[in-house]
Amino acid sequence: MPGTRKPAARRRRVLLAMYWWEDRVMEGVARYAAERGWALDCEMRWTHKLPDLRHWDGDGIIANPGVTAPLRPLVRFMERAGVPSVSLQPLGRACGDAHVVISHEEVGRCAARHLLDLGFRSLGYVLFDENPIERRRSDAFARCVREAGGHFTELPFRTLARRLPRLPAPMGLMAANDVNAVAVIHACLHAGRRVPEELAVVGVDDTEILCRFNPVPLSSVNCNYEQLGLTAAATLDRLMDGRAAPRAPVVIPVKGVTARRSTDTLPVRDLRVATALGFLRAHFRTAIRVGDAAAHAGVPLRGLQARFREQTGRTLSGELMRLRLAHARLLLGTTNAKTEAVAGECGFASRFHFARAFQRATGETPRAWRTKTRKAREPEPDRPP
Repeated sequence: MPGTRKPAARRRRVLLAMYWWEDRVMEGVARYAAERGWALDCEMRWTHKLPDLRHWDGDGIIANPGVTAPLRPLVRFMERAGVPSVSLQPLGRACGDAHVVISHEEVGRCAARHLLDLGFRSLGYVLFDENPIERRRSDAFARCVREAGGHFTELPFRTLARRLPRLPAPMGLMAANDVNAVAVIHACLHAGRRVPEELAVVGVDDTEILCRFNPVPLSSVNCNYEQLGLTAAATLDRLMDGRAAPRAPVVIPVKGVTARRSTDTLPVRDLRVATALGFLRAHFRTAIRVGDAAAHAGVPLRGLQARFREQTGRTLSGELMRLRLAHARLLLGTTNAKTEAVAGECGFASRFHFARAFQRATGETPRAWRTKTRKAREPEPDRPP
């Protein structure tokens, strides 16, 4: 009939069912949902309750079903719902039509490589709980260390306080997540062990509010969670279109370690070199010179320079510049501070001196580097798994 409107197509309704919440996963799903016009049910983020299946009328599910008793209701819900589902859980019984996951083994290897690349040869994993996630991460960490010729120690957290005074320095430590790693840092400081000069610590998840505002800002493995959510949503969309599920789990690569103060060190055994290094790290934001570090360490500058190069493979002035530029990259990548403000915050005498040093080190101006880095951090567009 002329003038009669066709009924609007029904929006797909997708349930985001998770007991463990990582907001970056939800942001990735939400980004895809917005592009496709989905109705996204994410009330579990706040209620922690599953919908009543008798009244639920959805088209698909993205979930993280687990292996413990509290998660069994979610597994049963997915099995009885009769709609396509994508699981973010790589452990336990295969629940879900498709799986999009982070590799716990790759997380462990990534943390180990970060510490090994810094020069650590004595490394440890602080185990908080004997569960499948911790076990996979610890075992992969240990294999990577041993394959590189390093020495590995597994340290149950319940015994850490007693063992901390006897741990060799320098040593690199990993914990399964940022919450655990922050607890390790507090234990180290309480025992009088310096972080990172004696014990470097790396966590997992790169949760900014935990990592940046800890007493010692925490280095952490970035698990690429937004990409995990984006890819899970794209995979579910294909399932709801009636297409076949991927034959194997889709593994999202980790982004690497976001380096902060807790691993910003060089493993050295010479006390005077360590003292000078600690001085540089504490005061690089101010207008210090390398002679100030020598005076603080109580040794002549020439003698310290020779020891420093022997222990670290770097010059004092080179290390001071490295610290300033590393902090500049952090500020350029995470704040909107102007170049002049970044220069002052990093101990440079002027914006001109900062720009010249930055371009010499990176081959790019601070502005160009900032633009490129922020673009690279955006999640990749959907690609078929």
